[in-house]
Amino acid sequence: MEKHIALDDILQMEPAYRRNLMNSISGFKACNLIGTASYRKVANVAIFSSVVHIGATPPLLGFIMRPLTVPRQTYHNIKARGFFTVNAVTKAFYERAHQTSAKYPEAASEFEACGLTPQYTDTHPAPYVGESPVKLGLQLEEEHHIRANGTIFIIGKVVETLIDDSLLTTDGHLNLEQAGILTVAGLDSYYEPELLGRLDHARP
Repeated sequence: MEKHIALDDILQMEPAYRRNLMNSISGFKACNLIGTASYRKVANVAIFSSVVHIGATPPLLGFIMRPLTVPRQTYHNIKARGFFTVNAVTKAFYERAHQTSAKYPEAASEFEACGLTPQYTDTHPAPYVGESPVKLGLQLEEEHHIRANGTIFIIGKVVETLIDDSLLTTDGHLNLEQAGILTVAGLDSYYEPELLGRLDHARP
C-alpha cells in the first residue's frame, strides 16, 4: 500500500529517522572520498555522497558541504589551498572509507587514522586516495551558499585524473562495475551496482 507523507509529518519525525529517510529516498548516489590538505599540510580525507557532474567542457564537478555551524576541515582546507581530490570508493576499502565520517581532531590525518594511503603528484597539492582506481584532481572554481538550509555547493574544475587504464573503453566510457566502485544510499548503506546494458542515443 502506498503511504502518503506530508511535509508536516516529515518535520515531526524523530530526527534520526528523518535523516535516514530523506538521505535514502532520493536513491543510490555516487560514493567518493574527498581529499584535501591543510595549510600545515595535514592530509584530510572524508566520505561524501553528493558529488555530481556539472559539465564536460570545461570538466566540472560539484558537491554539497554541510552548514558551517561546526568546523568543516574539508571546506577550510579547500578555501586555504584551493585544491581537492575526488576518489571513487570500492568494495575493497569501503569500511575504511566509511570510518572517515568520524570526527577526528583537526591535527589528525584521517588517512592515518583510517588506514588509507595518501598519494600525491608533482602537479597537484591535495592528496589522492591510493586505494582508489579512479581519482580526480580539482581546483576550486566557485561556491554557492544555499539560503534554504545553510549548505554550500562547491564547484571544482578537473585539472588531472589518475585512472586504471584497464577500465577505459575505446569510446571514453569507464567500466565502473569492473572497478568494483560502490554506490551509497542513506548514511550507511553501501551497494554494488550492476550494468544492465548500454543503450543507443535516444532520438525522436
